[in-house]
Amino acid sequence: MTPEVRRAQLDVTPLVLRAIFRVKTWLPEYVRGDSPVALGGRELPSVVGTVLPGSERVLCTGPGEWLILSRTRDASELQSLIGADLGRFGLAAINLTDGLSGFEVAGSDAREWLAKSCGLDLHPRAFPAGHCARTRFAQVPVVVDCLDVHRFGLHWARSYSQYLQDWIGDQAA
Repeated sequence: MTPEVRRAQLDVTPLVLRAIFRVKTWLPEYVRGDSPVALGGRELPSVVGTVLPGSERVLCTGPGEWLILSRTRDASELQSLIGADLGRFGLAAINLTDGLSGFEVAGSDAREWLAKSCGLDLHPRAFPAGHCARTRFAQVPVVVDCLDVHRFGLHWARSYSQYLQDWIGDQAA
């Protein structure tokens, strides 16, 4: 009798985003979270690791720092949406649309698979849906975004794309 081999329940697909912006402030009242920051009529999360869902998903990646991901607006539309509020909150916005790449990792084995290659505690109690974190994945700096219990977005500098595609292919083999 041969041992049963379990096939991983995992799908890895490219993330398709029309616009990605990094927004940062250095003003102490916004870095500390004492005063709220609003862009395009939406208050941004002030707690590092939290996410504001919506057509523009906003990840709080550091004190006074956010990653804005849009599936619906292109970079010029997103710039128009947030541009009027930048000066009011002492914000700088950098268009990273062509500089970042990413994958969506989904399936019942997604947490276990990701945990093997990064230092985050990915248990649902420690890293529930609506949370994000900076970490290293396969030795590459990434932002991990928990979309739901079995689905994650990974974002990294585009220059690492071929390395990560090869690494993921090796892991799947």
